[in-house]
Amino acid sequence: MILAIDSATPVAGVALLEAENLMREEFVNYKKTHSETLMPMVDKLLRDCDKSIQDVNALAITIGPGSFTGLRIGLAAVKGLSLAAKIPVVGISSLDVLAHNIVFSDALVCPLFNARKQEVYTALYDNRDFYPHRLSEEMACSPQEFIAMALEKAHELGRQRIVLLGDGYYPYKDLFIDSFGDKMVTAPPHLMPIRASALGSLAIKRVCQQDFDDIITLRPSYIRLSEAETRLGKEAL
Repeated sequence: MILAIDSATPVAGVALLEAENLMREEFVNYKKTHSETLMPMVDKLLRDCDKSIQDVNALAITIGPGSFTGLRIGLAAVKGLSLAAKIPVVGISSLDVLAHNIVFSDALVCPLFNARKQEVYTALYDNRDFYPHRLSEEMACSPQEFIAMALEKAHELGRQRIVLLGDGYYPYKDLFIDSFGDKMVTAPPHLMPIRASALGSLAIKRVCQQDFDDIITLRPSYIRLSEAETRLGKEAL
């Protein structure tokens, strides 16, 4: 039994999977902070499934990239649960999780998170199989850099379609439409946000292989420096 917890973006999501059966999933994407919603959602999820934290065999958590505050809140919650109940943990890239919303597709799959500062977090994926296969490094880049990279990779692989999904799509929607033209398609609304159920699905393989992370050393993957770290670096110079 896997309890999946995601707080990498403004969406807060939790899901409970028993083997490959999705028992329950909840997510909130509306004007609430993760510190308000995440643990109450976990508690409600377990109670509604007549389970307790002692019934959980593994925890799955998104480790970034994404919201710096959200990632810290989610990881702190999972570390607390893991240490208190002695449950192993699997940390998974939030871009991998978002890309997993699309399966068995011949398109180039491009998950996008809003990184602010006129940038997006992204990576390029081959999703012709059940699990997403990453074709590039995870990165923070301008929308223009992402467009050039995606068009080049699509041409290189002979892909006729480019699928965009995630909250990084909306701020630059017009630019993407103008740049990609007929090559671009977007995921339907229920597949645009990151889903805790997709996190749980990716975690199944690693849990079966007993491929767990060290809960003490597990850290968020921020990709770029925080604003505070950037300012500190400038002051140091």
